[in-house]
Amino acid sequence: MKRQILLIGILFLSFCTPSSQSNNQKLAISKIEMHLSAFGVESDDFPSIETYVDFINDSSNCTKTYYNPAFKGSTYKLSHEEIKKVLELLQNSDLSKLKKEYSVSKTDQPTSTLIIYTDKQIYKIKDYGLEGDTPLTDLYKIVYKF
Repeated sequence: MKRQILLIGILFLSFCTPSSQSNNQKLAISKIEMHLSAFGVESDDFPSIETYVDFINDSSNCTKTYYNPAFKGSTYKLSHEEIKKVLELLQNSDLSKLKKEYSVSKTDQPTSTLIIYTDKQIYKIKDYGLEGDTPLTDLYKIVYKF
């Protein structure tokens, strides 16, 4: 009788464990592109930023440009801690629940695009007004260095 109970317990655990582990596995995200536009914003001193983060190689490149030629553009890289934070934000979010498009009711706002590359699919998100759901606003803060 003890052997039967032990066998049933082992079988029960073997069937339950894989499904609970699969829910806890982090999504394999290889890279993200962020095309953060300032076009439409009335402030000429607000930059547009093109960002590419490669999580596999732990590298990034950000190019900052301005509509107003009086402001000089620049390039910079995210720190290893910032890259890690971006990855954590994405992995701890349910990307499938993010909308494909976000918008605000205010007019003359910038439209930005994020492309997230995972092992399962590619998520392309347009954000008019830069006020999309979490983790989008947190990602913007990291890249804009607010």
